[in-house]
Amino acid sequence: MQTDIRPNEMDEKKRKEYWASLALRHCPGLGARSQLRLLLAFGSALAAFENFRSWPEFGISEKIVSEMRRESWRAPAGEEWKKAGKIAASAVLWTDDSYPGQLRNLPDAPILLYFHGDISLFKSPGIALIGSRNSSDRGREVAAWMGRALAATGIAVVSGMASGIDASAHQAALQEVGSSIGVLGTGIDLIYPKSNGALFEQMARNGLLVSEFAPGTPPYGNNFPIRNRLISGLSLAIVVIEAARKSGSLITAKYALDQNREVFAVPGSALDSHCVGCQDLVRQGARPIFNVDDILHDLAEILQPYKLAPVPDALCQDDFGPQRSEKNGQARKSPSGISLPAEKSGPSEGKVWENLADDSIVEGLVSDDVSRLVVNTLRKNGSMNIDALAGQLDICIEELNSILLGLEMLGIVKRLPGARIGLGR
Repeated sequence: MQTDIRPNEMDEKKRKEYWASLALRHCPGLGARSQLRLLLAFGSALAAFENFRSWPEFGISEKIVSEMRRESWRAPAGEEWKKAGKIAASAVLWTDDSYPGQLRNLPDAPILLYFHGDISLFKSPGIALIGSRNSSDRGREVAAWMGRALAATGIAVVSGMASGIDASAHQAALQEVGSSIGVLGTGIDLIYPKSNGALFEQMARNGLLVSEFAPGTPPYGNNFPIRNRLISGLSLAIVVIEAARKSGSLITAKYALDQNREVFAVPGSALDSHCVGCQDLVRQGARPIFNVDDILHDLAEILQPYKLAPVPDALCQDDFGPQRSEKNGQARKSPSGISLPAEKSGPSEGKVWENLADDSIVEGLVSDDVSRLVVNTLRKNGSMNIDALAGQLDICIEELNSILLGLEMLGIVKRLPGARIGLGR
């Protein structure tokens, strides 16, 4: 069970485990990885605390043991104890059954988490939707639509409670059964940014807010990259919706790869500075996505045990570009700005792959000679490594990636394991 962090409302066992957890947290030199090593070795913070003299057997230096002996941790641990007792929040300890299983396998899992809200959301499959604070209107629209569609299936949408993409995803997901988990870079009792005040209250009431930082911790800049490892850690996959080249979202993507999570990116327009980071991720191997079905299809095996509901018809959408025009023959725009055929100008995108042997079909969909050459080369040789394909066509990787992106959106090509490119299904 979770722990009420008002000390006078804890039972004796919980008080001891919580106090021991604080002692380990505040012991100078004992980082998150070392704390977890001790928990795994002794089974609990209390057991590790009581047997600190044997820590060197588990790779902990004598200097750190000395810090424990002289109790340099006691004052900061006591300060956190007092602050925690004054706020209306709870804590989940590493030894609790309700501690999130997705985090247990991390080498730097936090020893405890403070939270407001519905802790049962830790049991739901999580998918992180992240992106820029300085997002575009279109980016926020995509985040909201995707957040609501995923949450409608029963997925918990995870994000970082920042303004922009994060806030839009949280707000939309709260309207559906899957709800949302917000991971804070501050103490659980602080609202940051202030503009998220109403969202903070809604998340505490209908979703879940989580922080590994002590109550009262202000929004220090270096806390947010630390926070990002929990966003990816609580999720089966992350989706980057908009990101500049040096965005914090890319830090989360790196954590996700280190944690063996799937990474998806919405490529966006080639000329949109909001999307440069997403396009870099695609070049580095992230899966480009254009609708929620792309995510659900790729994660189908992982999600199968959760018995998710289908995306409701009202939330279905072909892609993240503008909706199709109701006027026949009018082109629509894809997320990267490439013109795609209207509904009556050719076969539907889902059927393109069935007609790739027909030159007239391909020519009707692909307007430039280089793209046709890519298709014809793959038809002749079968799937190819992207470097080999670029070499055979005598074009640079950057140009080839741009061409492949347009062809992939049409369903003509697909990316395969091992950096290989093949024709659509």
